[in-house]
Amino acid sequence: MHSDGDEQTVSHEQTGDSYGVLVGWTHHDLGDRLNLRLQCAKSTRRGSPDDIDSHYMMMTKNQAAVLANYLFKVAGQTPPKLEQPSLIARIIGS
Repeated sequence: MHSDGDEQTVSHEQTGDSYGVLVGWTHHDLGDRLNLRLQCAKSTRRGSPDDIDSHYMMMTKNQAAVLANYLFKVAGQTPPKLEQPSLIARIIGS
């Protein structure tokens, strides 16, 4: 679940939460689910700020779509439009 504002400043040691700067991501398609790997630098879980920390998230594709739409919204962006096949392609079934 996401949170919007009204958060008090609490250290990660108190909460057990991990913080870092997102530097990359990959995913593996697992049929109706996917494994999302987020890579962070300067993670509070690592001894050295230069270490890359990987977080693995298992989710359904529906969860991934909801997360993607949420990120588009908070970023003030719109999702890309799916390209519609041309009239000729629809007529001949390509």
